[in-house]
Amino acid sequence: MFGERKSVSSESSWFAVQTKQRPDDSMLILTDLDDTLFQTARKCPPEATDLLTMSYLADGQESGFATKRQQRMLNWLQHGKVVPVTARSRDVLGRVNIEQNPAVCSNGGCIVATGGEVDAAWHAHLHEKLRLGVAPAEVYGAFRHHISGAEYRHWLVQEGDLDLYLVVKSNVDDGEILEAVEPELKAFLPDGWRCHRNGNNLAFLPPWLNKRDAAHYVIETARTDDQNLLIIGIGDSHSDVGFMDLCDYAITPTTSQLWAQTKLGNVWC
Repeated sequence: MFGERKSVSSESSWFAVQTKQRPDDSMLILTDLDDTLFQTARKCPPEATDLLTMSYLADGQESGFATKRQQRMLNWLQHGKVVPVTARSRDVLGRVNIEQNPAVCSNGGCIVATGGEVDAAWHAHLHEKLRLGVAPAEVYGAFRHHISGAEYRHWLVQEGDLDLYLVVKSNVDDGEILEAVEPELKAFLPDGWRCHRNGNNLAFLPPWLNKRDAAHYVIETARTDDQNLLIIGIGDSHSDVGFMDLCDYAITPTTSQLWAQTKLGNVWC
C-alpha cells in the first residue's frame, strides 16, 4: 500500500527550495524532526498522497515522509532560521533534507556550528562531564546480555570520541516489548541516569546529556547580538519539553506523545 503513494523527488525537495529563500533573522526555530516534521510511511495517514521524502537510510532507501500539511508547516519554517534539535547523530542527520547549520544532534551530544563544524567548546564541555561520571560503555556492558535476543537491536550512540547514550529498539513490533523490558534495564542505571521511551525507541541517558542544555547554549550564542531574538520550539515527545521550555513559544503536533499528556484529564477536550 505504501508503494502506491507518491513522493516528491529529491530534486524538488523542500530543502532544495528552502535554501533559495532568505529567512527572517529575527526568529530562531528550534525543532525536533522525527514524528514532528515527518515520519515513516507506516505512520502516515492511510489516505495521504503526494508525500515528500525527507530522510533516507544509509543504503539510500527513503525512510521519512512529510504529508501535505507537514509540507505547509515546512514552508512556514522558511520565515525563520531552522535549528534541528534531534536524537539523530550528526551522520544520520546528514541524510535529512533540512537545514543543519547550526544543529543539535544526539540528544545534545553534538552541536554543529553555523559554519558546519563541530562546536569545539561544547565538545570539550561534554568530555569533562563524561570524565567525571559513569561511562555509558560501562552501563551498556552491564545490561546488553539481557537484550541479546533477535527481538531487539541496540547500540551505544557516539559522536567522534564521545560515548553518549544507549538505545534499544524492537525488531518484532512497534515497541510493545520495550515496555516490558524497560524496568529490568532501568535497574542497571547509575544514579541520575534517565530513561525515555516513545514508540519503538527506548533510550538511556547520563545526567549530563540532554537537549535542554545544548539548546540553551545555542540560544545564548544566538542572542549575543540580539537579545530580543524570537525563539520558537517545536517537538513531539517528553524529552523535547526541556528545550521547548526555553523558547518564547512552543508548538507540538496534536498526534504527539506530548499533546496526549497535555490534554489528559482536560475537561475541554
